[in-house]
Amino acid sequence: MPRSVLSLDGDVCGPLRFEIGAEDGTWIAAVDLGTLPADTLCVPSLILGRCVPRRYRMRATWEGGGALELVTITLDADTVPAAQWPQGDHGQVGPPQRRAQAGIDCFETVDTLTGCRLHIEIESGSTPPQVDLAVSLRPRLLRAIPDDGSEAATLAVPGFSQMSCADDIARQICSPVSVAMVLAALGIPRDLEQFAYASRHPQHRLFGIWPANLAAAWHAGASGVIRTFDSAAQAARVLTAGYPIIASIRFEAGDLIDAPLPRTGGHLVVLRGLGRDRVTVNDPAGADGSEVVREYDRSAFLRAWLGDRGVGYLLWPRQDIAP
Repeated sequence: MPRSVLSLDGDVCGPLRFEIGAEDGTWIAAVDLGTLPADTLCVPSLILGRCVPRRYRMRATWEGGGALELVTITLDADTVPAAQWPQGDHGQVGPPQRRAQAGIDCFETVDTLTGCRLHIEIESGSTPPQVDLAVSLRPRLLRAIPDDGSEAATLAVPGFSQMSCADDIARQICSPVSVAMVLAALGIPRDLEQFAYASRHPQHRLFGIWPANLAAAWHAGASGVIRTFDSAAQAARVLTAGYPIIASIRFEAGDLIDAPLPRTGGHLVVLRGLGRDRVTVNDPAGADGSEVVREYDRSAFLRAWLGDRGVGYLLWPRQDIAP
């Protein structure tokens, strides 16, 4: 278990207890989530250790017969193609007044759901998988952003531009390029385009599926977790502990002054520091490496990040894992 993650605001559930499934080499586990109010975002994240399974998928169920599948994540290219597993539901799923909505790598409740369970199915051969699970729960949208003024010194992270890559992928690879920046800060340099293709999900051909990026980071030499944040204080604690945050942001035209993108429905940047009035980020949408380091208005950035989902990735060297 990564010692550093144990202190992150109670998100980590810990090691999973698996039983052998009906399929040869498949192991199953389940976690009770209880009652989830309407408009709750659920972000589950497997924490990969020294050994990883071939592939895994997650499924949520709840009382009344509701169920949805999240996307399958393949970790071993030599196994049976993941297309033989469900690709993940999209849209509202469940009986009337008991619905949820899948978002490929997370889900959100439409109505209040009772008896929620998260099912994890892992292809791991004859050996029970040794992975941990983090589950973040928060409202999808925050109208008021908690900001107690907490500050954190700026961390050193090299700046890479996604726009320096081939034109046919440049505008799609903010997530893997952000991950590559943090890997470089850990002393794990990667070729940007090669790493981007290693992160692309084979079924959906997307570069931004969160657990697919963590899987690529694992192969590069880093473990990680996906979690949500809902306050500036949480972010400051993580930054002060020495971890840059790969933050998922959304904003409309005019909302984030000096950003290289005029607006976005989903973009990843590396949050490096929290000042009193400004935040320091590496924004991969900068035209070149010299344009990547940015300072944004603190309140505007926190709204763009924490106001909708507040998702962030954290990475650490793969060897930094306790027994």
